[in-house]
Amino acid sequence: MSATLASMESGFADPVHDAQQTFRVLLGAMAEPGRLFTLGPAATNGLQPSDPALRPPLSPALAAALLTLADADTPVHLSGSLATDEARAWLRFHIGARDPGKAAGLTATRARDLDRALCRQLDLGTDDAPQSSATLLLEVDALSDAPLPGAVALNLRGPGIASARNVAVAGLTAEFWRWRTTLQAHLPRGIDLVLVCDTQVVAIPRSTRIESES
Repeated sequence: MSATLASMESGFADPVHDAQQTFRVLLGAMAEPGRLFTLGPAATNGLQPSDPALRPPLSPALAAALLTLADADTPVHLSGSLATDEARAWLRFHIGARDPGKAAGLTATRARDLDRALCRQLDLGTDDAPQSSATLLLEVDALSDAPLPGAVALNLRGPGIASARNVAVAGLTAEFWRWRTTLQAHLPRGIDLVLVCDTQVVAIPRSTRIESES
């Protein structure tokens, strides 16, 4: 068995149950922007096998999110250092998803690889069909609901937040957050952000306002 085929064998231990568990977490994260969620063992056991050769070529939360949100009819663009033949083959093997080679409705990258060119390619949707906009999955260095050295501290307001919520994100530049803030003027157009780190998940939908960042 080739190393590539071996790595592709690792996926959800129970595809239906694990996808349901992951979907609940992602749904909760979108409903409560900025709140830190963690994918439990029920969703990630199959993605973290003891044999490193059988692990997927993506981090647990990112792999789980892609297996849950995408299917054979959903183009998934892997950008930057995620854009490997192994990762693309893994997605095709498990869900039939293909990478169109350019920004798609579901785009995934690592924070350190994000650049202006990719941001400009993301579909913001239209006023008549804002749901056609892109979802950007970003693998960041760290997430915390407490101050974090070297991280950007965000103060969030909007639907799903009683008054305000703070979250610290490491790995994304202040320039990125300023760009994200400019999109608030285009509502209901915009992009939905799903931030992941290991098994942690934070969502920042387009309707969430970033009141301040530092």
